[in-house]
Amino acid sequence: MSAVDYTGILTSLAAILRADALTSAARVFVEEDPQFGMSDVGQAVVLTMSSRSPMSGQAIAAGKRTRYLARIGVWSVGFDMESFGAACSKRDTLLGNVELVLMANRTISGKVTASNLEGGEFMNVRNPGENVFCAMAETVVSAEVSAINT
Repeated sequence: MSAVDYTGILTSLAAILRADALTSAARVFVEEDPQFGMSDVGQAVVLTMSSRSPMSGQAIAAGKRTRYLARIGVWSVGFDMESFGAACSKRDTLLGNVELVLMANRTISGKVTASNLEGGEFMNVRNPGENVFCAMAETVVSAEVSAINT
């Protein structure tokens, strides 16, 4: 029996982002929030599994195979101690680079059949009293995966 290895998908995605020169300067977090001390790095990528749903139009496979569409949240985060504008600039640079890396590896190193990029949310946190500015943008990755009963 083969279940979908969701943690393995995120781990592979993290390895891809850490290894690529476009995104290697950012800290990568898998299923956890960025921790304290991020102002020295300025950029982070946060990977989370968002949802999954069965693919429509599946043939009856006698209980042997189910295809799912897994949705992965890939958050590009910019931190800055000086201004919100600087945090946004770091976020936007990282967001573009993350999307280029994702486009170059549509199977997440063979962990998924195929993937597509969707839009996502923007969020921000401004606390000028504490000199903390954080700007975030999500890229949703839709990935086709299969659970196979052997």
